[in-house]
Amino acid sequence: MELRHLKYFLAVAETQNIRLAAQKVHVTQPAISRKIKELETELGVLLFDRLPKGLRLNRAGKIYQKQLGAIIRQIDDANERVRQFTHTEYGSLALGAPDFVLWEGQINQCVNQFRHDNHDVELEVYSDTPMVLLKRLELDQIDGAFLYHFAELSSEYSVQPIAQDKLVLAYPASWGKTLSPSATIEELNLLPSVGLPRSVDPYYYDWQEILFKEIGWSPEVTQWAHGESTMLGLVAAGNGVAIVNERHFTRPSNMLCYTPLDVLPHTSPLSFVYKNTSDNPALMEFLQLLSN
Repeated sequence: MELRHLKYFLAVAETQNIRLAAQKVHVTQPAISRKIKELETELGVLLFDRLPKGLRLNRAGKIYQKQLGAIIRQIDDANERVRQFTHTEYGSLALGAPDFVLWEGQINQCVNQFRHDNHDVELEVYSDTPMVLLKRLELDQIDGAFLYHFAELSSEYSVQPIAQDKLVLAYPASWGKTLSPSATIEELNLLPSVGLPRSVDPYYYDWQEILFKEIGWSPEVTQWAHGESTMLGLVAAGNGVAIVNERHFTRPSNMLCYTPLDVLPHTSPLSFVYKNTSDNPALMEFLQLLSN
């Protein structure tokens, strides 16, 4: 069964006249009659009553017409949508990012500007771990992702550096004391901490472990969390301190305090990763905004 069989059937069902249906779909009368018979043979059901003066849609044919009409409209809509995707003013753009990078700053401004300039583009943003976002990118489920720390990628990918974010120490406001940027390693080693297990983000975990080893810090992890937002929730509940990205504190909480640490001046690199084989014009426009 081919799509044209179904379109021929719908033309005959609408006109209930072989000659008019043939004119509508631009084929000969014998050709459309033959296709209708092939369709009925394949279905094992007669769709028309044959009358001395033509055809009349029977009960089975009316049901088939109703069902096919909706399907053909969906196909036509899909075809038109795909044609629109070749133009920047239509189409779609799917991005991945840690949720906290979207709260304010350059990336927030780029997303807002893109949305303002491209009302008809379907914009989707996924928030997940770097491993999951990279898998989505590999499977072409997203067009690009904002990522901290990831494995070396193949030449299929392009990596655009975005920012160097500071690491800060988050601690509970309920402790009723202020931790100083000049806190020593000895003082930090006395504090309970909330950690991110390696399984969540192995590349970030290993990078952070190297940093801690360099400065001689051995955090006493009393609680594990599967995400930085969860870590901060546990810190707010008084479970300990945590090293997190400074971007979290663009959204303040009276349950949390934070401070940079003199012993940990390192930054965490943020990049935008995408496939350089992408031909999505919406992605190209978004990349232009990121570069400005």
